[in-house]
Amino acid sequence: MKFSDFMRGKLLYLTIVVFTTTITALLITAVFGVDWPFTLLTVGVLLAGSLFALVPEYLTKRRYYRDLEERLASLDRKHLIAAVLDYPDFEEGRILYEMLQVTGKSMNDEIARFSTEAQEYREYIEMWVHEIKTPIAGMKLLSENIRNGNLSAELDRVDSLVEQVLFYARSNAVEKDYQIRRTTLESVVTTALKSSARQLIAKKMRVQTTGLDLPVLTDAKWTVFILRQLIDNSVKYGASALEFSAEPSVGSVALLLSDDGIGIEEKDLDRIFDKGFTGENGRRFGKATGLGLYLCRKLCQKLGLGIDARSVIGEGTVVRIVFPERDPFS
Repeated sequence: MKFSDFMRGKLLYLTIVVFTTTITALLITAVFGVDWPFTLLTVGVLLAGSLFALVPEYLTKRRYYRDLEERLASLDRKHLIAAVLDYPDFEEGRILYEMLQVTGKSMNDEIARFSTEAQEYREYIEMWVHEIKTPIAGMKLLSENIRNGNLSAELDRVDSLVEQVLFYARSNAVEKDYQIRRTTLESVVTTALKSSARQLIAKKMRVQTTGLDLPVLTDAKWTVFILRQLIDNSVKYGASALEFSAEPSVGSVALLLSDDGIGIEEKDLDRIFDKGFTGENGRRFGKATGLGLYLCRKLCQKLGLGIDARSVIGEGTVVRIVFPERDPFS
């Protein structure tokens, strides 16, 4: 709080003080015949006293509101400001304090209610996914028995979308479900390729792996899901070949997934990891949800991994996932 701002709020008070002091001076001069120098001195003393009387109030309020601003700035969750405030020793501050306590409690109650509802919804989605996977698995077996390739492919797509729902529901609570362990790039890539084998074979895609016998720290299950999303994108957008390679550097190891698909427009590259963004390719192919790459980035952030992409239209796309040498959460 600046002193000029504080005094601006006291304009009415100062106007009344000046007015009453002036009237008093005129009365003293007129009634008692006091000389003007003495009258002016008296007026000056009264005005100075009135001004100096405001200084302690200003210092008290400035200290309190400055402390309030500093505490608010240091909080990640601004709605918790009421919980860290000291009880003020001036009336306006006490009114503000009590209002913040009431609104803070109301906000915390609302957050608790929505958190409970979100938790219940997530648990329902997870239960539903697990339940729906059983009939999907049964239908896959039936389709294999009748050797219907188109039906099997569609069931694989349904299974992939259902799995995406499950991982999306869990994406805000990855820390409760992951286990950072030492594995190899070869292990997670092989698992992801096996999971996507049917669609890779159906599209007659060539797959090559190079130099993947490098150790990394990550959660294998979540990393395999990320790789499956990237493989799905390569298949969806016209790739005929996939290559997985490693790029070691100081303090990290990068896994590169390269394809020869249709590529991504340069204007879309900065937004491909945004939620719901489908871009030019999504509009052309009409099968994009805008969730796959969004989930990849979100899960990478949760796991302490880096992810980026580069692409050239008509030549293909390279997605890079960077694994730190040390556990980022240790």
